[in-house]
Amino acid sequence: MHSLADDDPARIGPYRITALLGSGGMGRVYLGFDRDDHPAAVKVVKAEYAYDPDFRERFARELASARRVHGPGIPRVYAADTSGERPWLATAYVKGPSLQHLVEQNGPLPEPSAVYLARAIAQALTGVHAQGLAHRDLKPANTMVSAEGPQVIDFGIARAAEDGHQGDGSTLAGTPGYMAPEASRGDQAGPSADVFALGGILVWALTGSGPFGDGHPSSVLYRAENLDPELDRVPPQLRPLVAACLGKDPARRPTASQALQSLGGPVDPTTYAEQWLPPHAATAVARVAADYDRVRTLSGNGTRTRGLLVAGAATMALCLVAGFGYWSVADPFAPAEETQAADGEDEAPQRDQCDPTEHLADEFTEAASGTPTVRSDSDRVHSEFSHDGSVLAVTGTEGVSLWDWEKRTEVAFIDDPRNEGDEGAAFFSPNDCFIGWATDDGARVHSLETGELTVYAEGRSIKEISFAPDGRTLTVADFGFDAEAGTYDIDLETGETVVVHDDPGNVLSLAHSPDGAHVAGVDSIDTARIWDTETGDIVHAQDGLGVDIGQAVQLPGDGQVVFFLPEGVLHYDFVADTGEGWLFEPPEDADHDGELREFIYNEPAGLLYTAFTEEQDDDSVDFHYYIWEFDHTSDEGQDEEVDAEIGDVAINLAVHPEGDVVTGYAPDLGEVLLLSPEDLAEIDRLG
Repeated sequence: MHSLADDDPARIGPYRITALLGSGGMGRVYLGFDRDDHPAAVKVVKAEYAYDPDFRERFARELASARRVHGPGIPRVYAADTSGERPWLATAYVKGPSLQHLVEQNGPLPEPSAVYLARAIAQALTGVHAQGLAHRDLKPANTMVSAEGPQVIDFGIARAAEDGHQGDGSTLAGTPGYMAPEASRGDQAGPSADVFALGGILVWALTGSGPFGDGHPSSVLYRAENLDPELDRVPPQLRPLVAACLGKDPARRPTASQALQSLGGPVDPTTYAEQWLPPHAATAVARVAADYDRVRTLSGNGTRTRGLLVAGAATMALCLVAGFGYWSVADPFAPAEETQAADGEDEAPQRDQCDPTEHLADEFTEAASGTPTVRSDSDRVHSEFSHDGSVLAVTGTEGVSLWDWEKRTEVAFIDDPRNEGDEGAAFFSPNDCFIGWATDDGARVHSLETGELTVYAEGRSIKEISFAPDGRTLTVADFGFDAEAGTYDIDLETGETVVVHDDPGNVLSLAHSPDGAHVAGVDSIDTARIWDTETGDIVHAQDGLGVDIGQAVQLPGDGQVVFFLPEGVLHYDFVADTGEGWLFEPPEDADHDGELREFIYNEPAGLLYTAFTEEQDDDSVDFHYYIWEFDHTSDEGQDEEVDAEIGDVAINLAVHPEGDVVTGYAPDLGEVLLLSPEDLAEIDRLG
């Protein structure tokens, strides 16, 4: 890690640049921090490549593939710009040296550490290959060593540049000694080539030498194609597997999954380098982490680092771009220049923020009717606004309709019918690029722009979901009656469970606080819990609540919470935890004896809407609506009641993010009502 020169940029995209990690043939790599102070390795392409339109095209293609890759042991691609003056991308920063550098400076690893490393890489490759992708340039230099375990990086820009220099149009991607024979011959390299490289990496970790020796690259390539690997210093019990991985015939090599099982199966996560590395190697990892902490402290003071920080700690910087090459399952020997997504369509760019009226997959827009249409054969109809307020998602039994509610048009329809037990609403991700909902067979999340469907917690009975405000995790309420049930957070990139909340119960309703610090849930026995999202610890619990339709709990922020009680809406400050709160209930002279059916808080307008129901002798149900002026930041408590002018019954209320309009489904009409926020008077009907 080195200080910045005068000609180094102060900012790249949303990243504040604080130090130089390294440079190589393709460009320079910097340590950057985003607006939320999250670190990233920001990689900028040299000008000579930036001016090459063919290179930009290859770069964009490789990047599109890289963004599809997720799983343990694979740093995320955060952001990129392939069309700017200097193409760049940002990936997760790994606090540790490369395996190449670690072994060169500290010697080979003991067998347990080397096997752990190989298991972790095989585990990462298993996930990558299952997605129809392959790395195609795996080697010790792009295997990072961190306290959390090995991390596989370097996914393609060097290969993109190499492709441009192949006069015959062939693809030669890889590094001598770790490049499979089929790749060095110019054939398409798929997952089996990664397994070949895995065998070579294990040899390097154990011996400090490559499997086919050193020397001129052409000599190493010749040995890899024609001679047996040098395995004399590999422990005897590992030689059969290593030899099989390094076999000349790709069809006879084990798969990554088979190699993983032979090595001992998936690894457990680690927190400390000493859990899997010998002391001298763990110390080397700690040095890199300490240098990072020092730079981060300086950057927190707005300082661009000056003077040499540490030399040689960022060999990763030479691996300039993250991007897995795509390997087509249908045609594994197709030329690399012709490969594309399996469905025949190009990958859409990943955006920080989407416009849900425009960034829509063709399959969704082609299914739209143009005129807003409620597609449901029951009253299970919910409406939710996008975060930018432009689109109303209307969930019915047949799927989800997206309406441009201001233009009164239907812009898209997601044909994904509900199961009989699926009753919840569809929610937009914070960047409006995805939409998801709970089902009895997992949480279904669609990319609005590509149409791709990801099912999280597949096979589980999920009753409710809530996207975390930072867009990185999805909280799910798992209603399964077994040890796996509960309320937990899923990493949207990896699909892994990252936080399990304490004593969750069978939660039916979820809500995040605006800052993402807390999440609340109300369970089937009418108990609410509020959890710290980082730890999963309970910070507040409340009994005697209820769940009917709509939200059972909301967290407006500032430590405030509003709960659903049969007699009304309970407000409470769970941070102050004074034991006192305010109850919003019908006035004493009300002409009914109803119970709360649903509520929703319109924070921008400072209004709380409630609906009470009363059963009649003929088994019909009367609805009574009340509105209160309510500012959750005020200490004055319940304010004056406002008359509600609603005519037709409306259920499953939703509020525009700016408070401009309220929506509700009118079951007697089969339509969605647009209502005035001031008094719930009807503005229009859609559907």
